[in-house]
Amino acid sequence: MTSPTLDYGVLQQAADWFATLSSGGVSEHQRQAWRLWLAASPDHAAAWQRVEAISGQFERLPSERRRAAGQALSVAGQSRRRALGMLALLCGGGVLGLATVRRSTLQAWVASERTAVGEVRETRLADGTQLWLNSNSAADIDYTASLRRVQLFRGELLLDSAHDGSRPLVVDTLQGRLRALGTRFSVRQGDGLTQLSVFTGAVEITPAAGGAIRVIDAGQQLRFSATGHGTVQLAEAGRQAWSKGVLLADNMRLGDFISELAAYTPGYLGCDPRIADLRLVGAYPLADREKIFAALQTSLPVRIRQRMPWWITVEPA
Repeated sequence: MTSPTLDYGVLQQAADWFATLSSGGVSEHQRQAWRLWLAASPDHAAAWQRVEAISGQFERLPSERRRAAGQALSVAGQSRRRALGMLALLCGGGVLGLATVRRSTLQAWVASERTAVGEVRETRLADGTQLWLNSNSAADIDYTASLRRVQLFRGELLLDSAHDGSRPLVVDTLQGRLRALGTRFSVRQGDGLTQLSVFTGAVEITPAAGGAIRVIDAGQQLRFSATGHGTVQLAEAGRQAWSKGVLLADNMRLGDFISELAAYTPGYLGCDPRIADLRLVGAYPLADREKIFAALQTSLPVRIRQRMPWWITVEPA
C-alpha cells in the first residue's frame, strides 16, 4: 500500500528505474541518469527505498548502484530523523510514544493469531465466540477466569460474541478498550486511530488516555484516538463482507477501492490520482484478483499496468 507521504508520480518513477536497472544491459548513460535522479531530491531517495523494500531484490543490484543509492538515502537522513521525531510526538510524547509504537510492532510479529497478506482466517474461540481476522492482521487471545480479552496489534478483526455473564469480552487497541455488550462488530487498527463498526448489539469505548466512556449502537461506526472520539456515522454496509471473501463497492471511489484491495495484494497496488474519483458498484471476489482487474477495465475507462510482478498500477485508459 502506498505510503501517504510519498507522491504517486515519484513512486512510479522509482519503480520504472528499478525495472530498468533490473532488466540487464543497462548503459552507462542510463546509470548516470539514475544516479542524478536519485540524488536530486530526498523524495526520490525515499521512493527508491520504498520500491526496494517491496521488491526484496535490492541486494541483487551491482554494488556500485547500491553505493549510489546509499549515498542518496543518507542525504535524506536528516528529513527522516525529523519525521521520526514528529511521529514520536504524535504518538504520545517523545521517546515514550515512539517506544509504544515499536513495542506494538514487535508484539504483532509474535502474536498468537496472525494472517499473511491476502489471507482471511475464521476461528471459533473457547467460549464459542466467532473471530475473523482480516488480511495482514495480528492479535493475541487471552482468556482468564475473570476476563475474555482480544488484543489487536495490526489490521482488522470481526467478532460475533458469545454470552458469558461472568466474564466481559473486550478488544484492546493502541487507542483504547472496547467492551462487547452482546454484539457483532469489527475493529480496525489504523495509524493513530481505531475504527469501530457495530452490526448488532452495542459496544462500549474507553479511550486509552482516559476521558468519557461512550456506547456505540448497532448500525453505527466511529473512529477514535487515545484521547477522544470522532463523530458517529452510519456503519458501512460492506464493512464485514471481507469475512466472506468479498470486497463490496456501493458507489465507492476507485481510489478508496484500490486502497482496500491493496491490503490483500502482495507488493504494491496503486491508483493514478487522475482517475481516483471514478465511482464503481459491485461485489468483487478477493481470491481472484485477475477477475477484479478485468471487471475494472470493462466497466471503467482504466487500464492495469504491471511494471513488475509485484508492482501494479491502475491508470487512465
